[in-house]
Amino acid sequence: MIKEIVKICGLSKEEILSKLKVFEGFGVDFSVEENCLDATITMTSDASRDVFETVKSRVYNVFEEEVYSASEGSLEEIAARLLRMNNRTLAVGESLTGGEICSRLTSIAGISANFYEGIVCYNRASKVERLGVPKSVLADYGAVSRETAYAMVKGLCKRPVDIALATTGLAGPTGDEGKPVGLVYIAVGGGEFITVFERRFSGSRNEIRTATSNVALFYLIRYLKGDILRL
Repeated sequence: MIKEIVKICGLSKEEILSKLKVFEGFGVDFSVEENCLDATITMTSDASRDVFETVKSRVYNVFEEEVYSASEGSLEEIAARLLRMNNRTLAVGESLTGGEICSRLTSIAGISANFYEGIVCYNRASKVERLGVPKSVLADYGAVSRETAYAMVKGLCKRPVDIALATTGLAGPTGDEGKPVGLVYIAVGGGEFITVFERRFSGSRNEIRTATSNVALFYLIRYLKGDILRL
């Protein structure tokens, strides 16, 4: 029997299973384990290697924008390994995730060579004082906005780092600034190149926070792989 995995991030289990329906009858079985949008698809088959490889290639095409690994390892482990391999330093600014990303990264032995700083800037004043987010940006667009996420990374990039990652959003239980629970902005970049992603997550407060951490680490991985331009 042939057995391989593919790790993806950003889709619910229901969304993944729906996309996999196109492979019914091809001789490959799929099982999915998913937690807060971080998922492992296990592919098993008694078919020939040629048939399996054909299906696997098509699976990768279907999940092209969500794939981050073909082997075991957590998002933080893979991000830490890529930081080390690329000799890059990272700073992180967290609002709604409250330090979860930093905690996960610093659980990896040896990360001190590549992790410069983590800042939990939970309220508006902290974003201004610690990251230099302009007061005008907060006044015009709000703390939960594309512009604020961009400014957070811009401020982090003033440190001696190569890459910065930032999160801001609403984990609930109620919305704010006329914006809904689950609205999240994740920014990643370095120098003049900064990309901001808008996502809308559902679930409990903690599920939204963990989903944000997962997807933020995923974007960091894609950035380190040089894939972020295609997202």
